[in-house]
Amino acid sequence: MTTPGSALYLGTVRHRRFSPVSNRFKYGVYQLLFDLDDLGRLDEQVRGFGYNRASLVSFHDADHLGAGREPVRKKLRKWLETQGQELGDGPVLLLTNPRVLGYVFNPVSYFFCFDGAGAFRFTVAEVNNTFGETFCYLLDDQESIGGRAVRSNREKRFHVSPFMPIEGLRYEWIVTPPGDHLTVHIDEFQGDTKFFDATLNLARRPLTSGTLARALLRYPHLTARTMALIHWQAAKLWLKKTPFFRKPEPPENGLTAA
Repeated sequence: MTTPGSALYLGTVRHRRFSPVSNRFKYGVYQLLFDLDDLGRLDEQVRGFGYNRASLVSFHDADHLGAGREPVRKKLRKWLETQGQELGDGPVLLLTNPRVLGYVFNPVSYFFCFDGAGAFRFTVAEVNNTFGETFCYLLDDQESIGGRAVRSNREKRFHVSPFMPIEGLRYEWIVTPPGDHLTVHIDEFQGDTKFFDATLNLARRPLTSGTLARALLRYPHLTARTMALIHWQAAKLWLKKTPFFRKPEPPENGLTAA
């Protein structure tokens, strides 16, 4: 089996809140998929892209899995060991926002981990909040639900939005790993009632100087736009008098963002 390599993905992100108030939005986005063993080649061959250096668009190891400058793959291996899981020697593909003009914010980044034969093993979802905290969910209890899609369930443990509680909530993740299309759907439940969902739906493009330039023209400074839209949606929820929840202390295996 051949593992898909680095690529640019274009598509949409959609959020829907059903209670206690209704709020919905859908935005166009692009994200980059990095084969963690391919970053040096991309640095040399894709104009406008830099690996651990200043550039129009760049990827820095310090932006993931804590602020340390160790290679991300090494940090991922260490974190997985704390979870009782081995990374192995297979490819790791990371779907994320890059830095644009030196700035980045990633609500969620996804590590797709494969074995040496190219078979998909599991996903690590790296979640960041706007308070500089990071928490990872290991999605390795996968249930096949048809085609390439797999489903995982996890108790919610990390504060993301002041308009959502933590206690008594759970996530259901449905992941279709990288291919011609890539989809991540998250349902959030309180008991048996779904009150929120989010869908990332993307189509693959080659990652070249040309496709990167066109994405930048279509979505200038996507990362700053992401942060601005987060605060815009928060303002809408506040105006709708959505219940507010203070930020608790982060869970024990949380990380400090760069």
